[in-house]
Amino acid sequence: MERVVRTRYGAVGSVAHRFGVDLSRGSETMSATKNVMGAPGDVGATADRSRAQGAGNDRIVATLNELACRPDGAPWGVRELAETLGGSRSTVNRILQGLTEQGLAARDANANYTAGPRLRVLANRLLDRHPLLGSARTIIDTLARSCDATALLAVYDPSAGRCFVAMVTVAPSPVRYNLGPGTVIPLHAGAAGRAVLAELGVDAVDEAALTAFTEDTVTDRAGLERLLAEDRAAGYTISVGQHFALAAGVAAPFRFGGLLGAVSVTRPRYDTTDADLLRFAPQVQDAARRLSALPLTPEPVDSPVLVRESNPAPVASAGGSATTPGTEGGSAVARFERLLAALVAEPAGLETTGRPLARRIGANPATAAKLLGTAFECGLALRRGERAVAGPRLLYWAAALGATAGVVSVTAGIVASLAAETGETIGLAEFDSRSRHAQLTTVVPGSRPLHYGLATGVDIPLHAGAAGKAILAELPGEVLDGLALTQYTERTVRSRAELEDDLDSVRARGWAAGDGERIPDAFGIAAAYFVDGVVAGSVTATIPRFRVPEVDIDAVAEKVVHAAREVTALLTVSASA
Repeated sequence: MERVVRTRYGAVGSVAHRFGVDLSRGSETMSATKNVMGAPGDVGATADRSRAQGAGNDRIVATLNELACRPDGAPWGVRELAETLGGSRSTVNRILQGLTEQGLAARDANANYTAGPRLRVLANRLLDRHPLLGSARTIIDTLARSCDATALLAVYDPSAGRCFVAMVTVAPSPVRYNLGPGTVIPLHAGAAGRAVLAELGVDAVDEAALTAFTEDTVTDRAGLERLLAEDRAAGYTISVGQHFALAAGVAAPFRFGGLLGAVSVTRPRYDTTDADLLRFAPQVQDAARRLSALPLTPEPVDSPVLVRESNPAPVASAGGSATTPGTEGGSAVARFERLLAALVAEPAGLETTGRPLARRIGANPATAAKLLGTAFECGLALRRGERAVAGPRLLYWAAALGATAGVVSVTAGIVASLAAETGETIGLAEFDSRSRHAQLTTVVPGSRPLHYGLATGVDIPLHAGAAGKAILAELPGEVLDGLALTQYTERTVRSRAELEDDLDSVRARGWAAGDGERIPDAFGIAAAYFVDGVVAGSVTATIPRFRVPEVDIDAVAEKVVHAAREVTALLTVSASA
């Protein structure tokens, strides 16, 4: 029982703060702009511009960090954000505009800013693809069940000197200990944080950070060092009431590919005995060993990929402008977005030397090296041999934002803009390659006095109507061979030969039309969108049939195709797509 440390009962501790940017560094970086910009004819102007470029990258990272870690996703006003970062309103406003153009920030009707749809997509994809976070769920879920406790995985970010919750499984019991993904936990208080600190040493915590969360929190260095020595000797950490007065937990550290973290279980203090904590410890240690042993390269997902053998049409960048992977040019923010996408798309790592990196992010080698240096310094990337992988700061953004990146939510702005521009009812359908079914998941009603009404949650047949045919045209022939050509109206296609001719026309012009094929009085115009080169759904404009003669069909089709390409750019991560 000597491993269980119980002191006097304390008051409930304050909720842990989410970590933000180092404000002193942010202020210094923001104010450095005037000093690093040399005039073209000045001696050393080239070096000064190089330093300015690095400072610009720092400002982009600092701004994104504040957007990502804002509690509850609350919007930032430009003035408030400028004061937080220590920069001028004009500088911060310019950065926010650049981020918005790339979809990394979003501007609302009140001219306030939040994390943008592209940043949310990248965050969500990293949670799925990262070799640790993409594989740890089963381990964490099993641990939570076996201990009847809340289990969490925490990761340490050395660039910020803080630890955050990357994954959590909440116990099913009525009283729950719950820290959501993205929550910062202190290093000196609580089982998970202290397990990490035991690996780092007490000097990793500044004196000012030794905050007392409860009466049981150990804040003197000598006492904390004694606890850490015991933790290292035992191989696990037990904390009772040191972070939250009503919580008791056990944690063990792990290391994975350059990352340091901890796995822990936590239960209500009043319902947990000393014997329970000691019984949980070996299970927690086993989970930590299993996390450390996960492969550095994730195994491929066993999911059917339905790709038609053809060359996909070029797509727009996330910001809406045309781009070709590997070409140089674009703004600093555009290059930064491409670096983030590359880190997410390549779990095994990016090449860090020579022209491959420069081609990947669309920059010359010197600019690419400067940008990657910023990523290493601020924790967005980690060096693993000759390659760069996603770092703890990027994992933090993923933890904080990943759960908010459903297709419906991130594409809402594109769909709403198309509805406003055309005045017609716009729908977005999602295609499931496993079931080979499509479903209408988003509908924005048209603004015209007479527009067509649609409902979400409706299955879309692939052979009847514009939305389904736009998808079917991009699928291999085996899908068509297996379709039952159900008749919905008298205009529904009746033969495979007729349908194949129609699909050839769809592929030739880039969009599908449906004239009363599924719904008798509806006319549809649709274009497919893709995710990493694989068809994933369609965007559709639906018009009452009697209004078709007064509508410029080609003009509407052009807008629908453009919106589908915007959706493709937003959702695509892999450069090879």
